[in-house]
Amino acid sequence: MRLAHHLLRHASGVFHFRLVVPKDLQGLFGVRIIKRSLRTRDPSVARLGAYTLGAHYAQIFANIRRKGAGMARDSDEGHDKPRKRAVVLRTGGGPEIVDYACKINADGSASIEATGPEDHARAMEALAEMEKAVPAFLRAPPRPAPEPRPDEGALRSVLETLGASLNRSLPVHAASPVPSRPRAIGKAADAWLKSIEADTLKKTLIIKAAAINGFAQHVGTKTMLHEVQREDVHAWVEALRTSGLQTPTLINKTSYLRGFFNWAVSAGAYPKFPKDENPAAGHVVYRKQEKKKRRAFGFKAFTLEQIQALYAPDALATLSEGARWGAVIGLYTGARVSEVGQLALVDFTTVDGVPCMTITDEGEGQSVKNEPSLRTIPIHPDLLTLGLMERVERLRKQGQKNLFPKIKVGSVNGRGDWLSKAFGRHIEAVGIAKPDKGKYGFHSLRKTAAQTMKAAKVPLEWRCAYMGHDLDEEHVEIYSGEYGPREMREVVAPGLDWGLNVQHIYTSIFAGS
Repeated sequence: MRLAHHLLRHASGVFHFRLVVPKDLQGLFGVRIIKRSLRTRDPSVARLGAYTLGAHYAQIFANIRRKGAGMARDSDEGHDKPRKRAVVLRTGGGPEIVDYACKINADGSASIEATGPEDHARAMEALAEMEKAVPAFLRAPPRPAPEPRPDEGALRSVLETLGASLNRSLPVHAASPVPSRPRAIGKAADAWLKSIEADTLKKTLIIKAAAINGFAQHVGTKTMLHEVQREDVHAWVEALRTSGLQTPTLINKTSYLRGFFNWAVSAGAYPKFPKDENPAAGHVVYRKQEKKKRRAFGFKAFTLEQIQALYAPDALATLSEGARWGAVIGLYTGARVSEVGQLALVDFTTVDGVPCMTITDEGEGQSVKNEPSLRTIPIHPDLLTLGLMERVERLRKQGQKNLFPKIKVGSVNGRGDWLSKAFGRHIEAVGIAKPDKGKYGFHSLRKTAAQTMKAAKVPLEWRCAYMGHDLDEEHVEIYSGEYGPREMREVVAPGLDWGLNVQHIYTSIFAGS
């Protein structure tokens, strides 16, 4: 985030104002750098404070120069000797400049040498004039002594007595309890990242680390985690938005922070909170205009003509064997590219006589976007015609474990990155032009599958179950009871008809692959 001029952020998260005094005025001020705490972690407030202080100091410097104040430089090198500086004094007869010897003591106090009562009075008048030039913003009011805290036991006893006299119970709201294992947020962030390291893709781990460590630096890495409140999260989100981050990025970052707070509760580092009151929840929402813009510039669905061009035998022949299979699975399942790339052979089963495919996060290197993404779906009849189950059995006999054996489990960008790049090159090779708004890619197959099923009148419940979309609770009945893979195949398969000559594609391209 770009900070205002003269604005610095301490490791504690508190912002400070810093200004280099002009060389010709350093003798007067006695310092080379002016630094003041702004007493806030809110960047908006700190930015305003920095601008205000900068303007005040600029005015002070200009006034001193305009009044013609001469600067007396220190001639003594010893730290225990007085430092000379000029004081501007205006009298009724006109401006007068008088040099006073000012000694800065070790405790921060100062004493001015004056000769005689008249000289002393003139010095006091000069100091009074200087005090007027200092803006009120710089004169921090003295902190009041903390009020004595009432004894909670005595307070509870009084309330219980009063409640008994009123024949009712009065609630006593206690302060948030200190967790069993309080930690500084910096150390808690390190512990959380270490706990998810084994089950998180390297690229995702880097993104989550950037979000959590960024928040920790915002509030101060040494701040105790249980002291962090919703207001701190909100200030962080506003600072990120001010820096130029868009709503989708903010939603991702706050979702990682929600997971961090959930972990902190289970680890005893943060007080328990109700299910719907996570401190990081509810700070960012999509506005209608943002949703409209995201749809306009996101992935576009293919037309039927484009699908037929992409999956023509001559076009598919240019792809590698693995990319061909990834492309057709993506077309008939609408699965995300990472879900396709991580498919293991154990994910192919038969349920009630129907060949099925399971999208799961239980295998090595497997992960899903969310809980609704965990699903078992029937394999489309066209994929069976293309020989998908024959490929699975052949790889099993070879002792393989994955549908795409050549893909590394620990790939930084996920196990679908290779397929995404290969399909992107395929789109260009076929000659499909970029849309005026948005883009084409492997994810366009997911958009295409969803829109095609919708146009074919496939019910929303079945579409969500098949593609792993979230669904409101009132529709949850469709996932259970007598409904199963056979019923899903009967409902969904007719909605994914692309008019392809699947048998011809099999004999010319997929036979034996």
